[in-house]
Amino acid sequence: MFLASHWENGWAVTEIKGALDTTTARELCDYVVAVTAKHRHLLNLIVDLSELTWADTGGLAALMSVRAMLEEDQGEQGELRMVCPEGRVERLLRDSGLAKALPVYPSLEAAPTAPRTTVANRMGGAPP
Repeated sequence: MFLASHWENGWAVTEIKGALDTTTARELCDYVVAVTAKHRHLLNLIVDLSELTWADTGGLAALMSVRAMLEEDQGEQGELRMVCPEGRVERLLRDSGLAKALPVYPSLEAAPTAPRTTVANRMGGAPP
């Protein structure tokens, strides 16, 4: 797995290339901890899965752990979004229900400019 980060429209973007699975999940979590520690003002994070070739339930659990870490560190101020074009990984996100828990966008251009989301309005409930 290859990880890299850059800034895009005020969002920290972490790109993942390769496989995100049980064996690489800890690496992603450690990487996000390092990025957020380096940038204490970080409130918004996009995980770009565009070049992810494989993911399993361990990888999905890592994405949920990243969200939990961001919420713990930033509270209601932080937001995690994912970029994932149509394909095998996008179907896994959708079929697992993770796409309902975290906003998924088809491109890196769409993710930072979309309105802020909440779990309630993604799942059809009223916004807080």
